[in-house]
Amino acid sequence: MIWRQPTVVLAVLAAAVLVALPAASISLFLSSAGTATLQKQADAACEWAVGAQWRGQLPVVPRNPQVPEKVGKPLLDARLTAVRQAEVGIPDLSPPVSTLISGANVTAATGTPVHPEQRLMNLVARDGFADHVQVLSGGTGPGIWLPDQFANLQQLKVGDRVSLTRGSTTGLGAAGGDTPLVTLRVAAVYRDLRSLPDEQYWCSLKNLYRGSPLSNAGVYPMALLSSDDLFKATDPDSGAGSLVESSVGTTGLTTASAAPVIDGLERLRARTADPQDPLGLAFSHAQYTTSLRGMSERADEVTSALVTTVVPMGAVGALAGLVIAAAAGSFWVDRRRAELAVLSARGVGPWALVGKAVLETGAVVALGSVAGWFAARYLVAAVGPSPLVTPGAVTGSVLAGAGALLVTLGAIAVASGRRITAHFDTRATRARLWPWELIPLVAAVVCYFVLGDGTVSGLGTAGSVAGIPPRLVVVPLLLVIGLALFAARIVRWSVVRANPVKVTRPVSFLSWQRIASGPAAAAVLIAATAIPVALSVYATTVTGSVDRTLHAESQLIVGSDVVLGLTGPAHVPPDLAGRTSLVDRYDSGHVGSTTVNVLGVDPETFATTAFWDDALPGPTLAELMGKLAAPGAPAGILAGLPATPASADVRINGQTTRLSITTVAQLPGKNSGFPQLLVRKDLLDRLAGENAHSQLWMRGDPARNLAALSGTGTQIGTISQAQEVTANGVYAAITYTFVFLTAVSVLAGAIVLVGLLLYLNARARARRSAYVLLRRMGIGPPAHWRALLYEVGGLLIAGFAFGLVFAAVAVAVTSPGYDLDPGIAPGTLISAPWSLALRLAAATLLAAVLATLAAQRAVSRARPAEVLRDTE
Repeated sequence: MIWRQPTVVLAVLAAAVLVALPAASISLFLSSAGTATLQKQADAACEWAVGAQWRGQLPVVPRNPQVPEKVGKPLLDARLTAVRQAEVGIPDLSPPVSTLISGANVTAATGTPVHPEQRLMNLVARDGFADHVQVLSGGTGPGIWLPDQFANLQQLKVGDRVSLTRGSTTGLGAAGGDTPLVTLRVAAVYRDLRSLPDEQYWCSLKNLYRGSPLSNAGVYPMALLSSDDLFKATDPDSGAGSLVESSVGTTGLTTASAAPVIDGLERLRARTADPQDPLGLAFSHAQYTTSLRGMSERADEVTSALVTTVVPMGAVGALAGLVIAAAAGSFWVDRRRAELAVLSARGVGPWALVGKAVLETGAVVALGSVAGWFAARYLVAAVGPSPLVTPGAVTGSVLAGAGALLVTLGAIAVASGRRITAHFDTRATRARLWPWELIPLVAAVVCYFVLGDGTVSGLGTAGSVAGIPPRLVVVPLLLVIGLALFAARIVRWSVVRANPVKVTRPVSFLSWQRIASGPAAAAVLIAATAIPVALSVYATTVTGSVDRTLHAESQLIVGSDVVLGLTGPAHVPPDLAGRTSLVDRYDSGHVGSTTVNVLGVDPETFATTAFWDDALPGPTLAELMGKLAAPGAPAGILAGLPATPASADVRINGQTTRLSITTVAQLPGKNSGFPQLLVRKDLLDRLAGENAHSQLWMRGDPARNLAALSGTGTQIGTISQAQEVTANGVYAAITYTFVFLTAVSVLAGAIVLVGLLLYLNARARARRSAYVLLRRMGIGPPAHWRALLYEVGGLLIAGFAFGLVFAAVAVAVTSPGYDLDPGIAPGTLISAPWSLALRLAAATLLAAVLATLAAQRAVSRARPAEVLRDTE
């Protein structure tokens, strides 16, 4: 029987989908977020560190001639054999890659070096290195491969012979000595790795050829050669550094599939530490590291941080679907009231009638629940953090979908039962007068004080993970629901008690009379529209504000998108003009008796290169640079020192000058505890001289910028990127929380469409009768359609306006918590979602137009004779 009423079928089907979808998506989304966190960490880390690394020394001569032991190449072969055998059975682990590192002085075999003071080189023998460098010349035959910068400096070319003299290795660096070891042919000249973007193949040697930002050790050019040649060129007293690595294939890796890999890697750790084990014997005194376990633990911590927010949001989405299920149950009773009245008159009791409702809607609910599960699976795969989920999450989602089916049937049973017995029980009518909206509003107030404020950061075994506390999600949800219920009550009360509208235009009068004849339905439609609008705007505002605040903090710490520490002169290509600025840095300057870090900047280029947000307090960066560039007495811009006179003596490199001082709250590049002073670059160069450190500040994509610098001869010592400040999954839980909240708000938008459908169909019979009579009174189809548009569009627009107000209230209440690290400037920066608001407004108007067109088409097809005979 239910299949003959497509409107009822659609309402029940939509209700089942809207309950099953959020319920099933919880476990899927949590698994997706954990997998995404794991894979993002793996992608950002060195691929060899994710897998297994053995790092230690490799002696080339016996340490005790009286004790036989393997050294040199036999020991290296034994290590590789032991690793290959130990890795059997560990999934997704690559074959081992061996790297040998030594140091030597490299000079032309004949003649005097062009630059004798720059002969030190790191010698590296790495499996497959020839496939991971840009060969500029040569590349065939045995011999040594030299970086182009060193080859050009020493005027060496392919075919020349070079002498490698004795050098001692300290860690991974080279030190001097002149004992002849071996003479080799220059087999190739390759592009110096320091002039190219870093490649994953070389990531474990990054500190070798680029240096560490926290180290004062020298950074030497890197020569490549075979392991046999490296053994010949290695100082027998110190040996060579040995690095054996295996990477983990992360394609398709989930938190579940990573478990056996982690177990295998931990077994390797235990075997390496056992001196009786062949693996431990081969790597005696070697250091073994793997970071996959820590990454997996961080992913688990992110998932745990999400549980307290995603579960409540999913529950709210399922409850909203249950509201539709209850409305569908009542709608079923309304559509079958004549049949139910006959059955009741023949002695069929209320419980039997409720059973009839459950049996008729059961198949539709089952179909909707299955569709809801598939929709959840598809949506998480399409727009979730990762398309990959664990088998356990799939099982959990299936159980949640089954539970949603039973709960939906229960909601339909309860709603239809209450509707059937409503005329026997007056308490149902009285219950509508109770102030139900006070429950979520009071709960929001209680949660506001009980759940605490700001973000929280849980410190686990893998480090800290910042997470949104339930307050920033639960309070807005309760607040929006309570305000929507309160607004619905006010709208219903106002419409009932409003004086008849005195209008002369029939269209406006007709639309108002229809709203006034059904105040409860109008109030519900307004509330149903306001809730998804408010949640969507709130979620987008929070996501944008958190991202904007994080971006501003990381950019202010670094200064720009990327800051390069230079070891020589910079040669900026024309492609980077307008996006770069040369900056000199001098630490340990003094303003009075206060130690400050001093930056010497070019006001013109610095204003366009350094980061600045217009929402930051105080003058803009362009205005500050204008003060530096102004003629007259030299000026300085000081941040981090609140009490500063208008002018002060500044001491730099033992020289003192007087500057007019402008004090601000924050400046780009202030990344230490000391205050920061900006002065003109020419002034700092004059005072500090060679004691200033040169930097190149760049805006834009770091990889593209570094690629543009390759081949220019710019010598890069250190690289600082703003995007790395918030890396490693610290804030992943926060991002994913509001991704899910946005999805819940979209789901609530589907509820609006279903509510609009029920609103139009609930009054369809009366609207057809009225339309037939109105046609006799001279009101044609265009006028009637406009009346429908005023009625439906007015209610939807009112709901949209209420939603914006509710979102603004929620943002005002929770905005202090958007700053994830209150100790770092600039504090919370609100990002208003104007684009989203315009799209929602357009969607609201479009829904009104389409709904009224469908309703007008339905009433226009009615036959007057049949409508006038309809006495049902």
